Amino acid sequence: MELNRNAKRIINGMEHTVTAVDGMDRVQINLRLGHLRDEMDKLKAKQDRLLAMRDMIDRECERMEQAENCDNLFEQMFG
Repeated sequence: MELNRNAKRIINGMEHTVTAVDGMDRVQINLRLGHLRDEMDKLKAKQDRLLAMRDMIDRECERMEQAENCDNLFEQMFG
């Protein structure tokens, strides 16, 4: 990472000297962080939905296995 204490920026039509790292000043870094946070929130929502879908399949498989076992037990006892 490269620090530049003499980066030039135009703010409200006036040139200002600001500190920047790798060409980005504090405002640009904060904007990028905000965008990343939004993308992470969207990914988290997608992850939560996929986990819920997987859990739903797992519950259905368990339910089917229990029903199958109950049928087998009924047959063993009365078949």
